[in-house]
Amino acid sequence: MTSIKDPIAAAGTGAIRELADIVKREGRADMASAGFSKRFQNTFRGEVYPSNRDSIDAAAVLYSKVRYSNIFETGGDISGSPLLWLPLPTAPKRIGRQKMTPELYIRQIGPLFTINRPGKPPLLAANIGVSARQKASGNIGKITNAKLRRGATGTGAKQAVPLFVGIPSVSIKDKLQIREITERAAGRLGELYFKHLNPEG
Repeated sequence: MTSIKDPIAAAGTGAIRELADIVKREGRADMASAGFSKRFQNTFRGEVYPSNRDSIDAAAVLYSKVRYSNIFETGGDISGSPLLWLPLPTAPKRIGRQKMTPELYIRQIGPLFTINRPGKPPLLAANIGVSARQKASGNIGKITNAKLRRGATGTGAKQAVPLFVGIPSVSIKDKLQIREITERAAGRLGELYFKHLNPEG
């Protein structure tokens, strides 16, 4: 029994590593086909424990670094408290490398103010720095972080622009099949074990 312990541990660990690679590869492909960005795909990871040696008790942990990603697997409603503030299509998508949010905007650029619209969702707006000609024509061009910073700190002409809309909740459809991919790969564990137990066939 002692003589076969090491080959069994090596085969089991090899099988678990390959299983983790399969799930990670197919999971990222599933995310890509659902329209998620490469950056989002790369947050899906697979770790094998123990990481530095073979073990009969090897195990894989598969996870996403995006803490809210499970909603795309199960679907469901996300409610605000009391509102969810979603960026409008005309707002910059990011500040630096971070996604645009009201909290981030206030921290990095400047204040926001509310525009209440009877019978319609409220808006959060900010001042944008514009030229006198843009202000007179009403054509302010593309909203950029640089223009918003000028509007927050500069002394020239300014124009109010809406950046976020407030809604009570949003419904997310299930878009991913990571659990199905994992279960399908787990069904191959015996096959993978024997492959690594006898690598020469």
